[in-house]
Amino acid sequence: MVLLQTLDRKWIDHLYAMDTLREGIGLRAYGQANPLIEYQKEGYALFEQLKHDVQEETIKFLYMVQVQPAAPLAVQPARPAYRATRADGNGDRTRGPAAGSPVAPVRAAKVGRNDPCPCGSGKKYKKCHGRGE
Repeated sequence: MVLLQTLDRKWIDHLYAMDTLREGIGLRAYGQANPLIEYQKEGYALFEQLKHDVQEETIKFLYMVQVQPAAPLAVQPARPAYRATRADGNGDRTRGPAAGSPVAPVRAAKVGRNDPCPCGSGKKYKKCHGRGE
């Protein structure tokens, strides 16, 4: 996570530097240098500097991190989610928290491609959440 945040910040700075380089590279033609070759050289140097800066800042941040011990979590006893029939046959086969609680079974409805999306956006399912996400 540290590496991604650092890379994100440095990449934005790199893009600004490349934009500035692109704007000023035309002046190299006045100095009898090929602007395309100069842009490639300086762009590569900026990219190498980007890689170095990302590595350096990530390591610097990781050295400053102080790891705190995690607080112990309270362990709750697990209750069975499935009760089988008793040996004498006088039991119930239920799933869920308790046999007498009024819990309605949840059923996943099959949504067709051209049906309205269940999220309530008003779009067809294939244009909203049916895009292979």
